[in-house]
Amino acid sequence: MSGRSGLSTTVSLAARMPGPLLPVGVMIAAAASTGSMFTTATLTASALVGLSISAPAAVASAERFGVRNVLLSSAIAHVLMLVLMISSVERLTQADTLTSDATIYTLLLVCALLAGLSTPAVASFSRAGSSVRPAGPLVGALLRREARLDDAALITAPVMLVLLSFSFGPTVGLLSSAVLTAIAVPIYAVDREHPLESPSDSARLPLGGAEHAQQQLLEHHGLGAEQPRNVISWATGISAAILLAAAVGLVLGALWITALDAAQTLQRSSWFAVTLGLMATAGVLCARWNPSSFTAPLTLRRRRLHVIVLLASSLILLLLAMGLPQGLASLVVLSVIVVFQAAVLGRLVLGLYAGLAVGVPAVRLPTALTAVAGGVLLGAALGLTLAGIASDEIGGGASGAVAVAGSALAVGVVFSDRLWGSPGSSAGSRSSPRPGVGIRPRSQADQPDTQGPRE
Repeated sequence: MSGRSGLSTTVSLAARMPGPLLPVGVMIAAAASTGSMFTTATLTASALVGLSISAPAAVASAERFGVRNVLLSSAIAHVLMLVLMISSVERLTQADTLTSDATIYTLLLVCALLAGLSTPAVASFSRAGSSVRPAGPLVGALLRREARLDDAALITAPVMLVLLSFSFGPTVGLLSSAVLTAIAVPIYAVDREHPLESPSDSARLPLGGAEHAQQQLLEHHGLGAEQPRNVISWATGISAAILLAAAVGLVLGALWITALDAAQTLQRSSWFAVTLGLMATAGVLCARWNPSSFTAPLTLRRRRLHVIVLLASSLILLLLAMGLPQGLASLVVLSVIVVFQAAVLGRLVLGLYAGLAVGVPAVRLPTALTAVAGGVLLGAALGLTLAGIASDEIGGGASGAVAVAGSALAVGVVFSDRLWGSPGSSAGSRSSPRPGVGIRPRSQADQPDTQGPRE
């Protein structure tokens, strides 16, 4: 029984690897082919836009056509798109994006978008299969298992690409994703049973700690959490949450380009993927630290500290990236700062989802999850694009300015007290009554008798 469980876990992990492999694989292949940060950033951003739509679209399609059919058809489409990208990316040069004849570049943009859109939503369907069980401790254990698998895939993908790039070249990420999709996804789809209808689910995020935060949120609501009483309205709270998610994505995209740009002078620029793996590890470890305090008031209040630290470290990153000469030493120094920022992002995204836990009713939770995940992915796509433009037009290290801008946006959102769980809202302290609600003035009969017994 344990052997079958181990095999099932291995297949599930391998089947969800194409998602984390796609953006890193596109970055390695495009950077090695063109050396242009703008070209690399736009292709990666296109893949992330597709990924932001893939999970909700797959879940909606599964309700009509069935989970197994959706997984198999998406696997076929994903492999075809990856094969087209592998055959085209080596012909891409920087001139293709600067001249009127940009056929190859446009083709790759479309293929990257479709590759992201057709990424098999294995993690979403696996999580949906866990959530349809009756509420209880078993559901929490299954959700924690799913989060661990997602985190393992996010950490393993970049490290695996670095090891394989020494033997198979810069397109190894796209090739590995195609092989795993062609083998593991059909096995997963055929071997496992899924419900015909799956609840709404958000996209998987390329940010360490995000999956654990989502699992904590789902487990919090699944165990019969108290319904929140909010001063902050739904429109205000969800808008602030999306803005903070987009700010996190902006910083994440800028950090990716900063690490990639610092590695361009090395003989193998794919070494930057080690930094991405360390970033994912740092985010996961920090998000998982002290999980019992997920919705504690201290976790919510510390969001202010996290955004201040994020802004300060982004300023340091910008100064060092602009001042240090490119080389291995520069990559090491910048990687230390980038990994530290990823750790801060892991705690910040945990605080973001903790705010959703104390402020979002259960009926609106799927909408909130999808909106926040989309904000992170689209913010990362925008951050990649802006950082790529800054790096190409201004010079090496200028991508750090995008990280500063994203950090400043996060500071503004958190200190505006529009997030659920902010110190100024009752969502952060449910035990305190709202002003004028549930407070009855004392009548004369309620006053304590201090005059002693009457004669």
